[in-house]
Amino acid sequence: MKKTKLLFLTLFIANYSYAQSTLMDSLIQKNYTTFQKNDKNSFTGKGWTALQEEMTNSNSVVVGELHFRNEVPYFMNATINSIKFDNYFLEVDPYLVKILEEKINTLSPEQLNKFITDYGQNESFSFLSQEVEFDFFKNTLKHHIKPYGIEQISLFSDQVILSELSKHSKNAKAKEIYKQMIGDSKAFDRKNDTQFYLLTEDFLAKLNALTALNLSANEKEQVEALKASRELYLNRKHVLRVQLLKHLMLQKLPEWGNKKNLFKFGSLHTPKGESISQVYDIGNFVSNLEEANYRKSLHLMIIGKDEGGKLEDLVQFKSFLTVVKDDQWYAYDLRPLHQAIYKKQLKIDDLGLDRFIKGNDYLIFIPNLTKMKNFGE
Repeated sequence: MKKTKLLFLTLFIANYSYAQSTLMDSLIQKNYTTFQKNDKNSFTGKGWTALQEEMTNSNSVVVGELHFRNEVPYFMNATINSIKFDNYFLEVDPYLVKILEEKINTLSPEQLNKFITDYGQNESFSFLSQEVEFDFFKNTLKHHIKPYGIEQISLFSDQVILSELSKHSKNAKAKEIYKQMIGDSKAFDRKNDTQFYLLTEDFLAKLNALTALNLSANEKEQVEALKASRELYLNRKHVLRVQLLKHLMLQKLPEWGNKKNLFKFGSLHTPKGESISQVYDIGNFVSNLEEANYRKSLHLMIIGKDEGGKLEDLVQFKSFLTVVKDDQWYAYDLRPLHQAIYKKQLKIDDLGLDRFIKGNDYLIFIPNLTKMKNFGE
């Protein structure tokens, strides 16, 4: 009798798993379209037409990206070249974003190239240290899209920020300290590839010395931001970092809350619900805000296959990749899967995959990803 019950249970589990897999495969096969790059720095195909319509009809578009891949800014450029946005939010601190915005808008091409040569090496511009990302940022400004930096100050960015503070400060003692810090950073930066000057006690001591001086409101704000970024790096608590990101967004809410917005962050930040990091992140914040204003946000997650990689390497998304037959880009509408999950018709055992599916409206698969190069490479 026990053997019979065990056999029955085993068969039931096997049949249930097969039925779930079959349903998921069926939903995926019925709800994807394809598109491809053209010679006009854009795309053609049903997938692109569908995505354009969805992005046009959404007040906020939230893109969860794979960092450092050339194809993502290509997609973003095609998006802003065809759809009007008011604001662009990126995973770079607000002070560096403001510096770069000012340089791009005021310097001649020759002066801008010199500034990039002087400061753009060694990832000093954070995610904008890659030429294709920098060019996309320039394109947003060309389209009169206002950029908002939403991030802590990068370990790599202290020298360019301190340089600008020194240039504009009216306090002679502060200018002296800024120059000392720049020199110390150049000498210490990535010493033995183990530590950064921003993390040292000397860095903190000099920030404290600056705090005691008569500084402008702008200087005080950036000095405090440098302190806060240092603490975030030392604490290594993702939840505190996400709090900062949302705080920075909330500070500027009156400026952007009723306008059309584009967001580009790492895909861990962008789901509508709880992320795989067990945090309600940027995507959740935007989704709730739009819903509260009777509008909608569109959440896109981008994955892909690197050069030399195999589809099998993306095992978490294998159900989606079974339909991949060529080098076109694939756009999967995830909303029918949402409905099946919420109706308890479909159960996703992989918690991460479940959160990605429920947290995004579309999954975009790029078959051939290429890695970016930093300035100077």
